[in-house]
Amino acid sequence: MQTISYETGRDYGAPQVLEITFPVITCDLFDAAFVEVQAHFFDAVRGISGAVKVFGSDANENSIGRAVLAEYDAGRYQSV
Repeated sequence: MQTISYETGRDYGAPQVLEITFPVITCDLFDAAFVEVQAHFFDAVRGISGAVKVFGSDANENSIGRAVLAEYDAGRYQSV
C-alpha cells in the first residue's frame, strides 16, 4: 500500500489535507496510462473517512489526489 498527503488548498480552521491510501501502482510501457484504484481517505480537519474508486495515473500521485477529492466533494464515497 502507498500513502500520500494531498493538500486541497482549503481551510476549515486548519488546512485540509487528505491522507490517501491505495495499492502501489506499477505499470510498464505496455500498460494503460490510467488505472482504476480503490482508495481510502481520511480528512482529519473534518473528521471524515471514506473509500472511493477512482482512475489515476501512475506517473502523477496528484492525479489520485484530485480524483479522490472530486469524488469526496460529490458525495460519491462509502463511509468507513
